[in-house]
Amino acid sequence: MRVGLVGVGLALLLATPVVAALALGVGPVTAFALTGAGLAAAHTAVGWVLIPQLVLAVGVIALLAERLAARAAGLPGATTPRWLEPAVESALLLGMLGTISGMVRGFAGISPEDMEPGPLLHALGTALRSSFLGFGIALVGVWIRDAGPGLEAAT
Repeated sequence: MRVGLVGVGLALLLATPVVAALALGVGPVTAFALTGAGLAAAHTAVGWVLIPQLVLAVGVIALLAERLAARAAGLPGATTPRWLEPAVESALLLGMLGTISGMVRGFAGISPEDMEPGPLLHALGTALRSSFLGFGIALVGVWIRDAGPGLEAAT
């Protein structure tokens, strides 16, 4: 029963962007292409840091979905996994590393005479999204850790 609830929760979580895109009139092929283009742009700006951040995000979101599904079903929550604390710390550090890497890429090769604000601002904005993602992952992870196995603190 528990695995079924977690599966339903994850399916709903994954379906939300698809349903939103379809409601806006964006077809699945276009949505997939836009998602790929967005990930490629983020990877270009931030670099390899994006990949472990996404892995950490999936792990933390899956744990959150499991906890919420267990709570909704009235099941006792599992103990907090040992990987959560290092994942929170890694998310913060990867976010900062991605931001620094993106800023270096944004400023690399620019002389004061040739500086155009548009591309530089775009690169810096994309780089700062790395910190945003890292801090978001860490925030959810800390909330899960501090709320305990059954998310009792959320009530």
